[in-house]
Amino acid sequence: MSAGPSDQTNFSWITSQIGARQHYGVARGFLYKSDLRLMYTDAWCRFGRELIQHGPLAARAFAGRYHPDIPNSKVVSFNLHTLLDRIRYGADRISREEEYLNYIRVGKWFATRVARDLRRRRLDPETDTFFGFNTGCLETLQMLGERRIITVCDQIDPARVEESLIFEEALRWPGWQILPARIPDAYWERMDAEWEAASIVLVNSSWTRQALIQQGVSAEKIVVIPPPYEPEKSHLPARRNFDKPLTVLWLGLVNLRKGIQYLIEAARLLEHDTRVNFVIAGPILISEQAVKSAPPNMRFLGRIPRNETEKLYREADLFVLPTLSDGFAVSQLEAMSKALPVIVTSHCGEVVSPGVDGLVVPACSGSAIADAIRRLDNDRQLLQEMSYRALDKSTHFYLPRQAQRLNEAVISLRQGRPLSETQYHIFPERPEKR
Repeated sequence: MSAGPSDQTNFSWITSQIGARQHYGVARGFLYKSDLRLMYTDAWCRFGRELIQHGPLAARAFAGRYHPDIPNSKVVSFNLHTLLDRIRYGADRISREEEYLNYIRVGKWFATRVARDLRRRRLDPETDTFFGFNTGCLETLQMLGERRIITVCDQIDPARVEESLIFEEALRWPGWQILPARIPDAYWERMDAEWEAASIVLVNSSWTRQALIQQGVSAEKIVVIPPPYEPEKSHLPARRNFDKPLTVLWLGLVNLRKGIQYLIEAARLLEHDTRVNFVIAGPILISEQAVKSAPPNMRFLGRIPRNETEKLYREADLFVLPTLSDGFAVSQLEAMSKALPVIVTSHCGEVVSPGVDGLVVPACSGSAIADAIRRLDNDRQLLQEMSYRALDKSTHFYLPRQAQRLNEAVISLRQGRPLSETQYHIFPERPEKR
């Protein structure tokens, strides 16, 4: 007996995205599996990249809207409108409220144009499937729902839960960071409508899944699949530091959401341990007073050029990300690809296997961070073993794997099985050896 449509493992995927998110990784994942039918995007540089990539900044940015693996024949873009829109709105300095209202405006325009184009095409509910990112796909989801096409909305962050958490944290640490303006309700209402219209709501971590359930999304509609990641080729060796002081690296935005306040607490607890030093690299978004409150074992470098990060990775022994909330923190994978074990919280995606390639600590706990650092400082052999395993872990998030898991989610939906059955860990958990 031949397999029915619900038993097939491959579908014809249509993807939609504003910008070059993940270097077009979702579309490329489907392309590598021969599943990509079309990719919609706001701007795509089809010709003349060699000429314009050395021109003005705007021209160079447009030249970057391209990937050599994706054939032009599979791309639908709206270059002229995007260019005119950037000319009209791009130079204005806007408030936080205006920024989010602009996301709505652009998302509505883009999703409407995609829906208009798809209406003219022949679509098969048994094979065609749609993937779009939140705030930029509502009108497309609604139109495809009328055509009985299965749709996926990728929710990249925990939405209102994250906003409330960061607002409360700013109140808890007065004087550290400017109290953020609240995001307008219209932004959240559009997001709610997308969750309602989509067949599947994709999230990148269990943390985001829990947050969406709090906001009324049915658990049966949510699937957890980490995003794809392509590590840059690196020649950094595994860490072999057995005698020198331990260097702990932070690389990224220095703000309350990322947990800098709790890392400073941890550094104070380790202040009299001369074997541990902290290097903080990235744009500093906390007050000068907050920076001055850090102990002498912390060094703040501020914003650094991308080409200087390799040196920081090379000189570090351990990477720390005590984030309060991240839909999925790619920075932990980047650090692992440089052979760095990582200390993270449970609020940034399931990457670390505790005791194997890093450690997981509770969010909002400086003492837990200090204990984890102290453990690895006292066991340099374990630190070296974790370094090898971290490097290996970073290779397990390759592009076609996400595409395959999305296919499995669609099959589960067609067969009436709970989407939770398609949730998975990229790397099996292993028991701690020590």
